[in-house]
Amino acid sequence: MDIGVPYRELTRLDVSSIQAELLALDDAGWDARPVRRASLAGDSAHCSADSIVMRHEWIPAYSKRGFKTLAESLMDWARRNGRDGRPLLPVMEERNSDTCVYTFPDWFHWQVRVLPIIAQVIEPIATPGGVLTRALFVRLLPGAVINPHKDGQALASRAHRIHVAISDCPQCVYTIDDTEFVMTPGVAYDFNNRWEHAVHNRGDTPRINLMLEYLPDPSWVFPAPLMLQPFGAAAVPARTGPGPMAAPQQ
Repeated sequence: MDIGVPYRELTRLDVSSIQAELLALDDAGWDARPVRRASLAGDSAHCSADSIVMRHEWIPAYSKRGFKTLAESLMDWARRNGRDGRPLLPVMEERNSDTCVYTFPDWFHWQVRVLPIIAQVIEPIATPGGVLTRALFVRLLPGAVINPHKDGQALASRAHRIHVAISDCPQCVYTIDDTEFVMTPGVAYDFNNRWEHAVHNRGDTPRINLMLEYLPDPSWVFPAPLMLQPFGAAAVPARTGPGPMAAPQQ
């Protein structure tokens, strides 16, 4: 969303409950379910970052190989890379007037810690029918670069892109147009992804953020968005909408 400035602070909060665990994760932990790299990021600049995807939107137009469903896209990537695709599959589907939003298995590991954080971050911009379309942890290793680009997906002009800095990485520099800045741990930034932006981790420690995307104005939503359910009401049924969505076999 073009917010008229490079970025703005939404709130400051305590991220210590998740910081230590994320910093302790090894490469295998970050690569256990590379959902974003497999299907959601395509060949974009974001492929240089590792991620743990909890929620993410997807529409068939995202598919560079012409797949009609996210499951087909993920399983095709798994076959081409010699991996078991079942752990990558979503376990819940929500639909709204703009997209489909999928919840992935990693949500159940992190939900108790991230729900209070997400609720606090979104409070300044929340709307009665708003939908959290993305929630993922993103790691950028030392020396890694996300090249200059503008986000061009369908919701980029209407959804808030929010970064919550988790790790302390004072040499990871963000550039939005001509503005350079460094994120402070525990600060949530409403990030202007409609202006050209880039990231370069010039330090020797990984940069870890919680990345959120919030769509404030869908015309309709079915079923009720996960983030509008009472805290703790996170048991996911096998069928959650106008089409079946079965949990993957483990």
